[in-house]
Amino acid sequence: MKLRNRIHALLLASAVLAVTPVESLRAAEAPSDTSTHYAPRLIDPLAPPSAPKQADPAPAAESSPPASSRTPETREPKLANDGDAVVLNQPAADDIELQMNADVLRYIAFFTGGGRSTFERWLKRSGRYMELFRSVLQKEGLPPDLVHLVFVESGFNVNARSYAAAVGPWQFMRSTSQLFGLHVNQWVDERKDPEKATVAAARYLKHLYGIFGDWPLALASYNAGEGTVMRAIKYQGTTNYWELRLPKQTEEYVPQFMAALAISRDPVKYGFADIELDDPMKFDEVALKGAVDLRAVAKLAGCTYEELKELNPSARTTMMRGASGITTVRVPEGKSESIQRNLAEGAELPSVNLTVRHRVRRGETLRFIASEYSVSPTELARVNNLGRGRPLRRGMMLTVPASFKSPKPEVLAPDFEDPRASTDYVPERNIGLPGRIEGNSVPIERITHTVRRGETLRGIASKYGVSVADLRQWNRIKTASVRTGTRLRIRSKDDEPVDAKGEPAAVATPPAAETPRAPEPAPRVAKTPVPDPVSLDKPAGGDAKKNGSKKSRSHGTHVVKAGETITEIAGRHGVSVESLRKLNKLRSTRIAPGQVLLLPV
Repeated sequence: MKLRNRIHALLLASAVLAVTPVESLRAAEAPSDTSTHYAPRLIDPLAPPSAPKQADPAPAAESSPPASSRTPETREPKLANDGDAVVLNQPAADDIELQMNADVLRYIAFFTGGGRSTFERWLKRSGRYMELFRSVLQKEGLPPDLVHLVFVESGFNVNARSYAAAVGPWQFMRSTSQLFGLHVNQWVDERKDPEKATVAAARYLKHLYGIFGDWPLALASYNAGEGTVMRAIKYQGTTNYWELRLPKQTEEYVPQFMAALAISRDPVKYGFADIELDDPMKFDEVALKGAVDLRAVAKLAGCTYEELKELNPSARTTMMRGASGITTVRVPEGKSESIQRNLAEGAELPSVNLTVRHRVRRGETLRFIASEYSVSPTELARVNNLGRGRPLRRGMMLTVPASFKSPKPEVLAPDFEDPRASTDYVPERNIGLPGRIEGNSVPIERITHTVRRGETLRGIASKYGVSVADLRQWNRIKTASVRTGTRLRIRSKDDEPVDAKGEPAAVATPPAAETPRAPEPAPRVAKTPVPDPVSLDKPAGGDAKKNGSKKSRSHGTHVVKAGETITEIAGRHGVSVESLRKLNKLRSTRIAPGQVLLLPV
């Protein structure tokens, strides 16, 4: 009951933080018909510029979109096996099931309390990309609600970079991004491209859902990797995310997502009604053959280079070069007509100076490097003075000089198929599933307790009104004691998993993973020791043989006061300075006020 009372207190605190609804909803996105989302235009620069638009007093409600507009279309996925096709061809769910428990409420309280300013900044920034991200997710057949993962990943910052070198709004590592079709090279980092990165994230999430069949587990895998979650399921025997012991960051990841989802679904309730969202990202697109200089494009479009850079955050320099030889540049809405007009009047885009510096990586050859830059390997070797006497070595910096210029950019022929009409602009990768698990994540009311020095299992169990046996079972504790810093999951004995209707839900036993690899041998586990009353009261801190915790119970202690010396303390308690130093593992006689010293028996 103590735990239930704590949860009820959290619920009450969350309710207090909520504010009275106001007349208009201006914070997060309200549910809308995504079929009417903004569609950027791909302009044919060879076509004559269109006539100036006349203001429409009342646009037609059911007008057909132009053939060049980017509307969602149904595509048959190109997949490695039938199992993947079954998963990917399932209709998109309307939304993600909102799972609530004490962990989620804790983050709701944080986002509406101490972390409110941070969430306001995320919410404001989301206005620029929310509509675009949702439409891409829907094209890929995924619940648009997955867009709220970006709150947790990057706060809708397309230039975000983590300490682990994850980049972009969906925080892709370089290797994972390339696995799902993104390009990262000297010209572009498509992890920052708001559209392409969303396509790759959608396919990765689709892949994870194909493994687990459960969104909480799939989201946890997006954070920790599918291998980490699959191993946790294998050794812990549960397919419920809320019962798994995972890395701390992953245990907090899904509750943060659920909290962001709850707030965004009803921002007025949580006090975010007056947030002014950034304007949605609107643009036209111009496709050209070859590399282009954004400064030259900006001049033709009649806009600034900074505007183009903001619309094309994947560009690493002033120039852009598409991986397939076709470079698609976003320009401000309506500016494509300026490009059309200038090209029709005889303006040309200049050749791009492709001078770059390339650091040689392990396994690369001159021929391979030359093909990457579309240059002659013989000329590349000559310019860098490479040959039998000076072979190519890893770590060398090669110059691809300005004499290797690309041809002038050419506009696409009028009959060229729009490469952006669907998400095919990110190439699909055939990635098989390492296994398949029937996930069964249902929210459990629980809290996490971090063990402090001196605490015992019996004391912790008593504090939360649960039994020691349940505490050991929930946390799979097989030893007689628990170490300081251990995170324990605690829930009331009668707080069993429930389904969406509030009925008890059985936790499924995970089936064997369908993996082509030989199964790993089960770990040899010693027989679980039966704790006696003494072991239940053993203070936390690790193995008794290593830190002498058995003896420490009989030692007295002394708290050092300002001005005291170790000699004075030793004399006061009738012990030697050497024994005092040895017991407390002191390397010198220096002590500090407030330091707790153990006293020899």
